[in-house]
Amino acid sequence: MSNVIPPITDSQGSCWIQPASDQILVSDTDAVMSQITFECLPEYSTSIPSGVYPGKMWRAETEDGWYLRWFGIVEGNPDVCSNNQRKIQIMDWKTLTGVME
Repeated sequence: MSNVIPPITDSQGSCWIQPASDQILVSDTDAVMSQITFECLPEYSTSIPSGVYPGKMWRAETEDGWYLRWFGIVEGNPDVCSNNQRKIQIMDWKTLTGVME
């Protein structure tokens, strides 16, 4: 589950704009996406967005580069969200679609 970004099902998510999670490949260390997907992620480098619910994604720049961050599901505790992050790797769209097929 740690590599899965859950869909947003919370009603608060109706106002949050982000790309579809199926446009991002997530491994144990990286999140691979196109430049367009990267640009569609809200940027919160110095803070965390308000409104905590599973599936909410954003990007943050650190000393080590850009990271995809998201709130995930904590099994057995529906009142708590996990904080997750992966280093972002940008891949051109043609290469990325070939990898996702």
